[in-house]
Amino acid sequence: MATTLDTRHSHRTFAPVPEALLGALLWHTARTKEAARSPLGFQIEHRPTPSAGAIHPIHLVIQLTDEESWARYNPQDHSLDLLAKDDSLLQPLVDCSEQVVPRGGGHLILFVAEPGKTAAKYENPESLIWRDAGVLQGSLALVAAALGLNYCLLGITGNPWVAQLSDQGKLQGVGVAILGAKP
Repeated sequence: MATTLDTRHSHRTFAPVPEALLGALLWHTARTKEAARSPLGFQIEHRPTPSAGAIHPIHLVIQLTDEESWARYNPQDHSLDLLAKDDSLLQPLVDCSEQVVPRGGGHLILFVAEPGKTAAKYENPESLIWRDAGVLQGSLALVAAALGLNYCLLGITGNPWVAQLSDQGKLQGVGVAILGAKP
């Protein structure tokens, strides 16, 4: 563990990630370990990465290997659910990301907040949403390093493109990262 912490740093070169390593990264950071009913209208969940009120309002949307398809990580089933929406909506975000750090063979990871979940329990939920996003981003960075993967957070949120993923306009981009294997 100490070696991972001491050697972790952002990498900016990326090869495709083997499916087993992507699965391990998601398993160790974002899967649902336990779920319980709540009066909030959705289940609260215990996951490896903490969240205010066990709400977990941050979704992981991952660019797949073919670079044109995207999937949302389903933490309850530990699976990737293909986005049914027109994936071309995210092409401007891909182009913007390429200007920041070229992804090469890596995968973009979008951190997509559902602010209404946190707002169901807390007044002024914005700070908690950003904290949840940061904790998840940090957990992914540490686990990626432990798995020997390259990971780099970009200095962009993903808005306004992420907001277009929902017909109701209830989603917000709270970060973008690139994940890849070592070239």
